[in-house]
Amino acid sequence: MSTHFITRSLCVALVSAVLLTVIPYPSHADRRSGLDDLSKEMSTCSAYFSLLAEIVGNAEGPPTKAEVAGRIKSTGQAMLMQAINVANYIGVADDEVMQRAKKAMDEMVATINADPPNSLAIMHTRYGVPCDELLENAPRRFAELIARGREDF
Repeated sequence: MSTHFITRSLCVALVSAVLLTVIPYPSHADRRSGLDDLSKEMSTCSAYFSLLAEIVGNAEGPPTKAEVAGRIKSTGQAMLMQAINVANYIGVADDEVMQRAKKAMDEMVATINADPPNSLAIMHTRYGVPCDELLENAPRRFAELIARGREDF
């Protein structure tokens, strides 16, 4: 082999290595951040559904409200379990997820107490709509974040 060929091959390898370290690719940190955000949203929504179940359960109305409250509570519990599962997948402890849910619950209670007459509209806009959307799209978002991680290899 000629010295020119070896030198050129080494230069190409060196430039390729430098480019691979400089070109931005979706990193493990980006995927982890996305999964952490999803877990945070799920934690917040679990608190919302839990609070909503309590409100519905304590409201006056037909006996079927207990059944509705039970379904809402089950939804909140399932959302919390999924928040924990996603968090555990990226190494976040159960306690942190529970703290997130408690913090979200405290913020919701403060919102309700700050403006009781308007709290239903505020809660629906701030939490109800996004949480209903999350119920529908969380599995897809999780799958996309996991797939993004596979593409990194």
